[in-house]
Amino acid sequence: MPAAAPGAPWEPTGDVLTTLVERLVGDLPGAVHRRALEVVAQAYVTRESLLRAVLGDEDAAAVFSWLRHLPYIEVTPEGLHPHDAVRATLAADLRWRDPERYDDVRVRVSLAALHAVRGASDADAPLRVAEWMFLFRHQGGPEHPYDYRTHPHLEDTPLRPEDVPGLVRMAEDTEGPASAAAVAHWVVRQPEAFRVHRRAGSATPVSFMAVLRLDTPLPEDRAADPVVAAVWDLVESAAPLGPGEHLGLRRFAVQPGGHQRPSPLMELISRRTIGEEMRAHGRAVTFTVFEDADRWRRYLADAGMPQLAAVDVGVRRQYVFGRDWRRQTVDEWVQHRARATSTPVATWPTASAGPDPAAPDPAVPLPRPAFAEGVLEALRTWHTPRAFATNVLLTSRLVPPGSADPAADLRDAVLTALDAIQTDPAGVKAHEALTATYITASRTHRSAARRLGVPYGTYRRHLALARERLVERLLRE
Repeated sequence: MPAAAPGAPWEPTGDVLTTLVERLVGDLPGAVHRRALEVVAQAYVTRESLLRAVLGDEDAAAVFSWLRHLPYIEVTPEGLHPHDAVRATLAADLRWRDPERYDDVRVRVSLAALHAVRGASDADAPLRVAEWMFLFRHQGGPEHPYDYRTHPHLEDTPLRPEDVPGLVRMAEDTEGPASAAAVAHWVVRQPEAFRVHRRAGSATPVSFMAVLRLDTPLPEDRAADPVVAAVWDLVESAAPLGPGEHLGLRRFAVQPGGHQRPSPLMELISRRTIGEEMRAHGRAVTFTVFEDADRWRRYLADAGMPQLAAVDVGVRRQYVFGRDWRRQTVDEWVQHRARATSTPVATWPTASAGPDPAAPDPAVPLPRPAFAEGVLEALRTWHTPRAFATNVLLTSRLVPPGSADPAADLRDAVLTALDAIQTDPAGVKAHEALTATYITASRTHRSAARRLGVPYGTYRRHLALARERLVERLLRE
């Protein structure tokens, strides 16, 4: 097998995969056993119920018993977990050997996970959502803000009456008085919408969220919460509710300190939010709200939730993302997301929704922090076209006015600047770090460091310098 180019990800050829499967797995009793291993390779954990959903009742019990005695399968209280090397080899082999079947297995596992979420208790639903998210662990690159792992040191609990004063203070300290006033309104209006997070064994709230359920635009709700007023304006103008329908709004996600940065607390909020969507009945449209829109825009674009509005809440701006489930049902969505390649679905009637009030004016230069974040986001989404297509720099001066292909022009600008930073040995190292991490798509920063043959600490210094140099170069374009 020819050696890979420096910094390039290792892509095993078919003959190598065949050898690996033979050495790691060996001969199999029959075709159904191979299909079972294909399921094991995709699922976070395999239970007999999952095999039954994918393979059918006839084979599930016997094959599950066979799986649990394999030397590369770990039997845990959750279910069956394959060794990482076996999982990776089986998945790569199927994708190379039969891409259509690879997609089919992923779709079946995704649907089974959806049914598991719907059948779970309220307390267990976020855990089942995390298992579903395992299917997408490689889609976001090394800095994706989602983690599928469990967090036993945190508890997701209903709102308690004694929590209310602390939650209002938390909202004021984190998002300002106007947001605190909205929290005070909704804890009275819909206390059941709130979830409060606590350290295990402690009664003190450390973060909270709320998913509102609304079916009528009441004047008092509009007056108390400008975000809800904006959401109702969107719905009434572009996607009116029908009889028996309602909208869902993940209104608050308050985490003191690193507000809305990826963290175990934000993961709990994401899981609960996704679980609400998967389990809701009669939900026509759904929305979610972030202050840190630049950080979460790509993640939400991957989930089919475009940015629809920007709303001033006091002196702070909050951004509304949304989708219409009547254009793509939840069942269709989980199948669509599971496919290795899929065409984006228009999940909101953009033609009638009007221009995005948060879209930047190309004539006004972006502030340096927003520009720098746009450059980093372009690198992160380099191999995710539909997420790349949401980048704020597409309306910057890096893309010529009236461009026929803004995404291609932005890529050209980044690559040109990347080549131009190689003006000295440090610039060459910076170029190599960026190329290995983003352009050739290393799955983790540590794997990029290994490919470059440098210690992880050295790699991180090179990468930090590389990002800064690339931003400076692009600012001069």
